[in-house]
Amino acid sequence: MSISALPRLVLWPLAALGLAALVLVGMLATPPKRPPPLASIHAGAMAIDRSGKPELSRFQARDGTWLAYRLYPAAPGGADRLAIVTHGSSASSDEMNVVARELARNGVTAVAIDARGHGASGARGDIAYIGQLDDDLSDLIAELRKSYPAAKLDFIGHSAGGGFVLRIAGGPLGREFDRFILLSPYLGYRAPTNRANNGAGKWVEADIPRIIALALLDRLGNSWAQSLPSIAFANAPEATMFVTQSYSYRLLADYGPPSDWQAAFRAAAGRVTVIAGEDDELMNSPAYKTHLEPLGAKVTLVAGVNHMGVVYQPAALAAITAAAK
Repeated sequence: MSISALPRLVLWPLAALGLAALVLVGMLATPPKRPPPLASIHAGAMAIDRSGKPELSRFQARDGTWLAYRLYPAAPGGADRLAIVTHGSSASSDEMNVVARELARNGVTAVAIDARGHGASGARGDIAYIGQLDDDLSDLIAELRKSYPAAKLDFIGHSAGGGFVLRIAGGPLGREFDRFILLSPYLGYRAPTNRANNGAGKWVEADIPRIIALALLDRLGNSWAQSLPSIAFANAPEATMFVTQSYSYRLLADYGPPSDWQAAFRAAAGRVTVIAGEDDELMNSPAYKTHLEPLGAKVTLVAGVNHMGVVYQPAALAAITAAAK
């Protein structure tokens, strides 16, 4: 090899590395755009009855942050069952008021949480690291066990919260729970239960280049940019002060389904109930029965109920309380 060829051998890899860095920076640079408001979600959220909503309670997570929840005590003598209830994407414990209130009326003490990054729990739209929501849930269980040491524990979640419940069900923390109830769960954009994210069903705008770039960095062990917003939600402008407008990459990775949702269902076989409305505009409800029942889940489809209706319509509430008994 001639000496004159050495500069080229050094410069070409450096040039390629520099180009890759520029491409990566370009992929990270543009934030997600908020999609137009989705009228059916806003109307459903506004239809939720917030009467009888308890004041916020708080517990201290292991990092010192005080996280919020609402406690709905069951009627006297009903301390043998306890349900942790979690909301859908961008929402808070307010969304689950009717569900939690109905559970309490039927003898199940309910704890409706503001998952970290939502409502009154931490900075909206972000968490500190992937896996922090699991740690928060573990800390909450430890707190609740001080008052309910022997109660059987259920975990109930709506939409993205249902995906989060499934992720817990398929992992080590799932052993803490007796059963899981998923309400119109989001199982991932590739799942057959998910409708196309467009038109009447466009709830999120995902920043695909940014997500890909952050996923690549994560695989390389680099988490420095995971606080960047990666998806934005189709909330109405008047809801801004009440909802979480976007998720960081790490919150997006944490508050939702596992990468292998089928394995999670198998791991929790016999303990999972799925309840969804037949008129769900975001989810392909018939696919729940087709794809989830063979994995051991019990599936109930409720006539005349859409995506938000599953957390407040009487027929859906009856199905939820029946599953929790």
